[in-house]
Amino acid sequence: MAQALRTWWGRIPVSNLVQRQQAGFFQVVLVGWIILATVGLPLNFLRGVAGGQGGDQVAAPPPEAIPLIFTIFAWVLWLATLMLWLSPVIALVLLRRGRFNGAVLMAVWGLLIAHSIATYALGVGDASVYVVFQIPIALAGLLGGRRLLLAVAGYSIILVLLIGLLQSMNPPQAGFFSAAAMAAAMGGTATTPDLGQPLVFFVAVTLLISLMLDRFGSALRGALGQALEREAELEDIRGSLEAMVGERTAALEAALHDIRRQADEQNLLLTENAQQRDFIREMSVPVLPISSDTLVMPLVGALDSARLAHIQEQALGRLETTRARHLLLDITGVPVVDTQVAQGLIRVVHAARLLGANVTLVGIRPEVAQSIVGLGIDLSGIRTHNTLQSALVQAG
Repeated sequence: MAQALRTWWGRIPVSNLVQRQQAGFFQVVLVGWIILATVGLPLNFLRGVAGGQGGDQVAAPPPEAIPLIFTIFAWVLWLATLMLWLSPVIALVLLRRGRFNGAVLMAVWGLLIAHSIATYALGVGDASVYVVFQIPIALAGLLGGRRLLLAVAGYSIILVLLIGLLQSMNPPQAGFFSAAAMAAAMGGTATTPDLGQPLVFFVAVTLLISLMLDRFGSALRGALGQALEREAELEDIRGSLEAMVGERTAALEAALHDIRRQADEQNLLLTENAQQRDFIREMSVPVLPISSDTLVMPLVGALDSARLAHIQEQALGRLETTRARHLLLDITGVPVVDTQVAQGLIRVVHAARLLGANVTLVGIRPEVAQSIVGLGIDLSGIRTHNTLQSALVQAG
């Protein structure tokens, strides 16, 4: 409940940013004004009518001794009091509906007119009259513009001077509820109050306050407007940065997705390549059965340590699987036989012998034979043939 009330209190539908900042303070002023008018003003009015305006206690006259003009103005004062209560209520309703300027005009002119009526009835002989006139001037200077401030200040000065002039007449044409007027009505001596100095002081103070409020209000609204503009610019910058970050994030996510997809494709290609490489390696070192106990392994291309190890693995595996007793290593397609190749072939021969198989080197060309002799490689314990046909004849 309290949270909902605070939300409702702070939600004022005002579009202007400067007015939106002022609306909260203005709302507090209006509520305080309504409370003051509801509780305090009727009591002050009754006390003023009963005791006079200047603090002099005057005995209440009997009803038949009160002139008709006083009865009329008593009802006028009640009307002013009602207006003093209604104007902030209407202004608050307008403010809650988002009509900030209308609420300011209602509050300022409602208070000003109500106080004008009271001033005409009570006169300008009391200092509190001058103080109350400064309230609408302050509201106009802080919440309204220069035109409203000048209009309220000019109206207040002209009204006070006019009422002071009417009150100074003999008989007085204003201030019917002043202490002097009440005493004269009760049969006392009518005295003309000296209002020159208070009126001059009121005019000077009103002009000074109006000038200060004009300068201060303009500077305050300008500074507040600039601050709100900068805040709006910062909001725009933050929004653009958030949009940019979102775009960059989306781009990075898309790039990361592409990289992952490419990595998956690359892994798939690498797997396929490895499978193909294994297949090619298997095909590059075939082991062909010639008979039930004879195998031929034709070797093609250059032989490195990896291929020699694979040749040994393939030869031993097939010998174990087929139980063959003869293995013909055909090196006709090997372009170069160096020390490493010869030693690798010798290892294959020795390993095959451990499995009980005889290994014959086939396809030793003249240049290969010269290379083997030049390297000093001993093949005396290994059977050799220059062609596969002759090796097959002997094996058969």
